Amino acid sequence: MSTSGDYKQQHLIKMANQIATSIPTREDIPGQISSHMRQFWTSEMLQTLRQIAAETPDILSEDVHSALQTL
Repeated sequence: MSTSGDYKQQHLIKMANQIATSIPTREDIPGQISSHMRQFWTSEMLQTLRQIAAETPDILSEDVHSALQTL
């Protein structure tokens, strides 16, 4: 993968984990994450994040993993 691709993956990881920690209401965090991702993320971004989750699961929060399962 190119350096540009590596940067994009790192950026997606950072954004996903930031969304998880920035949810103001601490109820149904995975639902709120998936709602946000449905609204603002492209299908390519979601596909890449799913690939990251499968290949390196420890890099994403449990809430992000749960959100990905509902998308």
